[in-house]
Amino acid sequence: MADLTKISTPIIAPPVSGATRVSAPAPKGYAQADDVARRAGVLNEEESPQNKASLDRLNRMMNSNQPLRGDVPRGFYLNITL
Repeated sequence: MADLTKISTPIIAPPVSGATRVSAPAPKGYAQADDVARRAGVLNEEESPQNKASLDRLNRMMNSNQPLRGDVPRGFYLNITL
């Protein structure tokens, strides 16, 4: 049987003061998130009157406690331009 009380592991030296850390490159998925954040930062955040009206209409429909119809075309309840 092996003696598990004597395990040999390499010694890790403490960090040297003044040394700079090198970070690992970010995974590619995070790079895409940065892209989205940059685009969002330059977009005009003001909503158009048409988008506001569409959102108000949807809010009224949702607050009416009536089920939404399923036989309506796409964009019937919410038709906004991004």
